[in-house]
Amino acid sequence: MTAAPRMRALGAVAALAVLPWLTGNAFLQHMMVLWAIYALLALSLNIIVGYLGELSFGHAAFFGIGAYTSALLSMQWGVPVWLGPFLGAIVAGAFGLVIGFVALRIVGPQFAILTLGFGAILHTITNYWVDLTRGPMGISNIPPFSLGPIALDFAQARNMYYVALVFLLGVAYVCHALMTSRRGRAFIAVRENPALAASIGIDVFATKLHGFVVATAIAGAGGALYGHYLRVITPELMSLQYVAALIIMVIVGGKGTIVGPLIGALVYVSLLEMLRAAGPLRLVVFAALLTACVIFLPGGLVSLWRRLRERRLAPEPAGASA
Repeated sequence: MTAAPRMRALGAVAALAVLPWLTGNAFLQHMMVLWAIYALLALSLNIIVGYLGELSFGHAAFFGIGAYTSALLSMQWGVPVWLGPFLGAIVAGAFGLVIGFVALRIVGPQFAILTLGFGAILHTITNYWVDLTRGPMGISNIPPFSLGPIALDFAQARNMYYVALVFLLGVAYVCHALMTSRRGRAFIAVRENPALAASIGIDVFATKLHGFVVATAIAGAGGALYGHYLRVITPELMSLQYVAALIIMVIVGGKGTIVGPLIGALVYVSLLEMLRAAGPLRLVVFAALLTACVIFLPGGLVSLWRRLRERRLAPEPAGASA
């Protein structure tokens, strides 16, 4: 990363850090926490959709696995809450390894259908394994996030925002480092032309499995943060509603980028609240937004910046100033 992009990145981090102090509105701080968690999840799906070129309809299942893992471990086995996101990531990544080992041997629409099936199975198990998950009632009174001896009330949105922001920035850095590494270049090669990638010695299956496991582990960590923040979880976390939300964030923001999913999450969370009074009609708005982006902005909202920059840097036609 050159000096100018590095300075822009540091400026953005500084702005995100001071943002909660610019408003004393608890509701806005709550929305910022949701944005950070959803952005984390969107980045995880972006690894599969944007970098590997696959479409997963079961990604919300790993979000739910992380949430249930952390909640059950902290409530029933007394595991420290601060370990929850890491253990949720490990368990979700383990499920991702098993599911990816089977599903990634299939390519194209069949892969998307197979992940949809796995997601439905996990949703059904969570819904009916009442002794463990309490079924449709879900799990409530989940302990809020804590950092052991650090006496901060993470039930407050402003404090929890910084926890979610640290995870978000960490994942964003990992994605940046990954995509500038040899493994990241292998991801792009596999996405663009798997046959050509295999011909130059890239193990296509192992590369896809690596990216899939990393993505599911990140989703598990995000689910744990979500559960300890809202303090109630239900099997609906694994439903298609959340899958659709994540896909909208990635596509609308701009797949294959780091900033794109962050913008997509901001747009989704903002519209979700502004259109709350519309009820089910919100889905129509989201569908229209997704359709418009696919048709008119295939690169997502982040591509608007690129277009404006290219137009600004384009040389002025001869005689234009005459």
